[in-house]
Amino acid sequence: MSLRNLYYYPVYYGTLLLFGAGGLELCLLSLLCGWLPATERTERFFQRLIHHHLAFFHGWCAWVRLVYVTYRGLERRPDGGLVLAANHPAMIDITCLLARMPEALCIFKPAIRRNPVLGAAARRAGYLGSDGGHELVRRAADKVAAGHALIVFPEGTRTPRGGPLLPFKPGFVLIARRARAPIQLVHIATNSDLLTKGCAWWRLPRFPAQVVVTAGPLIATDTAASPTELSAEIEAWFRAPH
Repeated sequence: MSLRNLYYYPVYYGTLLLFGAGGLELCLLSLLCGWLPATERTERFFQRLIHHHLAFFHGWCAWVRLVYVTYRGLERRPDGGLVLAANHPAMIDITCLLARMPEALCIFKPAIRRNPVLGAAARRAGYLGSDGGHELVRRAADKVAAGHALIVFPEGTRTPRGGPLLPFKPGFVLIARRARAPIQLVHIATNSDLLTKGCAWWRLPRFPAQVVVTAGPLIATDTAASPTELSAEIEAWFRAPH
């Protein structure tokens, strides 16, 4: 075993345990606060709580030289509700975005509801299950119209490692248009196979990982283009070299 692996093996698996412990703590607090009504104020409180946990987590990852995240342009986020659409190279993408945005929500896979590390906190923060169909579009649009930032990955899953983007699903445009909100494009790039599709989480990836999160153009949705056409234009921007 190389000296590099002698360092990264315990640090990587210890960091995974730290993430799990933080998630269990959030879920326990969420269950203890189950008596609180599911109001917008409560949701924003838990969104901020998750944000602070993930900001600490990424601070730890940088300190132990696992993951360095660079943000470019996200400080210029407009006021009010918006849909933030990003590409999805790795599972860590959502933690990078939530660690940067104090009040944001996202759409999660239905299995997360039963996850002991993530489920209860995700529900309390107002995150939305992806199995909602038309009801998901309505609920998400209502939250964005109320001033929330909604993070979406239009591909629906992670991009295959080394492969092209998957076709975009236009639902995020429907949500933004119904909420009369803009779409902020965000490009994410990484030099590592950390938590990428096809790379098992228990295998030691390449460290240190560099993740660059760059804000792209802000897209107005009050145009004559159909949701499918606007989604295709946005997809073309992501497919272009960055």
